[in-house]
Amino acid sequence: MIKPHEVELRLHTPETEISYELPADQLEFTGLPQDLIREDAGDPKKHLVIIWVRGREAGFFELDGSEDRRKYTDNPDTLLLRGYSVDPGLQGRGVATGSIRALPEFVRRHFPKINEVVLGVNARNTAAKHVYQRAGFKDTGRRFMGKKGEQLVMSLRVK
Repeated sequence: MIKPHEVELRLHTPETEISYELPADQLEFTGLPQDLIREDAGDPKKHLVIIWVRGREAGFFELDGSEDRRKYTDNPDTLLLRGYSVDPGLQGRGVATGSIRALPEFVRRHFPKINEVVLGVNARNTAAKHVYQRAGFKDTGRRFMGKKGEQLVMSLRVK
């Protein structure tokens, strides 16, 4: 099992390569890191984050400061977490929980004006909902229909 102190979050750099495949049941809810990096690396409002464990890339997510976040919250000082995934070879070992628990400190360090991180999780994605709740995200009660079904909006205060 991976301990929380072994999980580190780092902003993506062009020198960092992360690529893995996800099973179909996970691809239904998220994208592949290599695709998201290719699509969003040049956008200054989209911050690509690599999850590191024991000196290797273990997962990925994006912190989005674009206007897309307005669908999730009215708070102007928020970032939208999207595209979250963990390398399948490391799933079930504590990477997800450790990375979400490391998120508040990471956001305070890199984005000092931000006081909240929000996300939308598909109502059918019970595994993801459980991980987010266990790591401190709260269900806001806000709902909307996404491309793949009902999205539950969850929030994590970082200040």
